[in-house]
Amino acid sequence: MSMNSLPLYLAHGAGAGHSNSFLKQLCEAISEQRQQAVIPVTFSYMKEQERSGKKRPPPKFPTLVPEYAEYIEHNSSCVVAGKSMGGRVATQLTNLAMVKAVVCFGFPFYPAGKPEKHRLSFLAELKAPCLIIQGTRDQLGSYDWVSQQSLPENIEILWIEGADHDFKTLKKYNKNIEDTVLELAIHTKNWLEKNI
Repeated sequence: MSMNSLPLYLAHGAGAGHSNSFLKQLCEAISEQRQQAVIPVTFSYMKEQERSGKKRPPPKFPTLVPEYAEYIEHNSSCVVAGKSMGGRVATQLTNLAMVKAVVCFGFPFYPAGKPEKHRLSFLAELKAPCLIIQGTRDQLGSYDWVSQQSLPENIEILWIEGADHDFKTLKKYNKNIEDTVLELAIHTKNWLEKNI
């Protein structure tokens, strides 16, 4: 198996699972770009939420890391990715030998409006290259704040001009969500080809 055909696992964010239209589009676009299906990771609290129709908050963060690890345990090599919280979980898996790269779509650098409660420690000890694709208007990690932080050398940040945490852009950018999703998928494919 060539490194470019490594399976890519993608975990959802805290509030919306893989039935969310953005994530569906993102999975399809990455699958098309890489000519290989993305493998969705759905945490058990979200499975329960989808089954019952009742909104549930995610459990304590440390319980999500082994749950994601179970999805990938039979791989010899793979890429782990996630939207927001899912990306934060993915960053905690690089101590596993099979994890060759991490991709985060909208990394939650801090809770909305609270940069003093930042989560930079989650990025401090990555043992694999990491791509973070972030909107310049992301309420959980804006360009102004993130660009002032010193991040490890194995992290690359690609900025999507005018996009928020859900990658929606202001009208003046004349870009719809499909355009942005395609951009995310192309960035992901190109970065993986260069870095693994």
